[in-house]
Amino acid sequence: MITAGDQKSAGAGAGISLEVHATAELPRRSLQSRDKPTQRIALQPVGKLFSPTGSLVWIAGLLGGAACVAPWIAHGWSLFALMVTTVAVLASYDVLELWIAREECAPVLLPQEKVLRGREGQAMPFPLALMSSGRRRLRGEVQVAIMPATPESETAIRVKSDSQRLKLQRPEPAAGESTAASAAPIQLWPWTPEIALLRRGLWPGPRVGIERSSRLGIWRLRRWFDSPEPLRIEADLRSGRREILRSPVYRTLVASRQTPWTGHGRDFERLREYQTGDTYSEIAWKSTARRGAPVTRLFQWEQKQEVYFVVDQSRASAVALDRATATESNVPQTRAPRRLLDLTVETALVGATVALELGDEFGLVTFAEEPKSWLRAGSGQTQFHQFRDRLLHIEPLPTTADYEALFSEIRVRLRRRAYLLLLADLTERTVSDSLRRGVGLVRSSHALLMTSILPAHARPAFSPGEELHKDQDVYAALAGEKENQRLGALARQLRQLDVQLQYIPAEMFLRKAVEGYLESKREQRL
Repeated sequence: MITAGDQKSAGAGAGISLEVHATAELPRRSLQSRDKPTQRIALQPVGKLFSPTGSLVWIAGLLGGAACVAPWIAHGWSLFALMVTTVAVLASYDVLELWIAREECAPVLLPQEKVLRGREGQAMPFPLALMSSGRRRLRGEVQVAIMPATPESETAIRVKSDSQRLKLQRPEPAAGESTAASAAPIQLWPWTPEIALLRRGLWPGPRVGIERSSRLGIWRLRRWFDSPEPLRIEADLRSGRREILRSPVYRTLVASRQTPWTGHGRDFERLREYQTGDTYSEIAWKSTARRGAPVTRLFQWEQKQEVYFVVDQSRASAVALDRATATESNVPQTRAPRRLLDLTVETALVGATVALELGDEFGLVTFAEEPKSWLRAGSGQTQFHQFRDRLLHIEPLPTTADYEALFSEIRVRLRRRAYLLLLADLTERTVSDSLRRGVGLVRSSHALLMTSILPAHARPAFSPGEELHKDQDVYAALAGEKENQRLGALARQLRQLDVQLQYIPAEMFLRKAVEGYLESKREQRL
């Protein structure tokens, strides 16, 4: 009996066969309900498959051979009928016993926390156990395995543990304890496979498959279960934080808290008499006219400012940064192929932690052909958790970025002057005109800091270490020189509009983007 759910389950688990036998056997131990209570989450059944084993094929072959020999033996057909009846009775008894006990053994999840959570590149244990009510005496072995629940989650997790055989043994009753009393508690047979977390996001938990054979080994029952708890894979910020901790700008501004602030702030503090060295821009001319003596305005530096991380999720953000690694499919990877969007998400998260340390209010804007999501600037751990949740399952969209629509919306919705850290790929020729028009809308009301990925081919011609052996290499070097000149010209045009645009290689993108924000804050560009 195979339902639609069975076919779906069999298709999702085709990558991992339950026929693989484990070489190592887990310790056989049983946890009783009288021990310290453990949180158990029942898995949801999604399909089952009831089928004969190879033993039935051998039995049918033997019966066929007996049928060929029966005509040559006296009373051969009577003996053959007796053999068929015996085999039919045994097979029926075997299948009936397995079918009656089909619900007796089911997997449960034993999480130590409320949610299943891990980081990209981490090998995470998945705590499971087989649970039995103890009403029936279970014997033999059960083969268990885990697999991705959906085709999409195959890109997010990779199973590191092979299938295992768990021996179902009832624990021996203690001295002086009756057999009836020892049969009451619920029995658990723990099993903790490992899964590798490859890509950030909120994914369905792994699917658990169980295979049980009948007592005579003629039939087998396969069942599949899904976890009701989703698997949360977060971006790994440890490498990014280590880069920032090595930054001299961070150590000067954040770690030591002792830095010479340049410029002057925007918050008015008080008036005082003119002193030698005050500039004309600092003189309060109306107060000077009323008093008849030069008067200077004093401002205080803003310790709490607003910074918005503007993350591009258009089709340009789907470009792979490590194409060479992505093509080597035979080598098992610790994480999924890295895209530009993954780099910008990690940069935004690390920048948010730095803003949290500085006491600034940070927010988020994601966009493609139009703004997609907004998170108003705020501070504190609650704001950071909301910030991280917005970036958890963001994915590239098959549209082109429209910077004119983006900055038009920012101009309307963000009234207070703030830092805008744009993290995107600004190397395409098609976005240059849209970028220049959009920048003109907000350059006077916000401080724009743009960081773009620098393509590998856009480099000065005949750079040190570059070897040119063929004519094609010379042409490629000249094309890279022309592209580098074009990008430099765009950066100079925006610099005339008081907008910072820097093209950074992928390995230095995170550090330079966050350092640009720290430098702008130290110079009080707001």
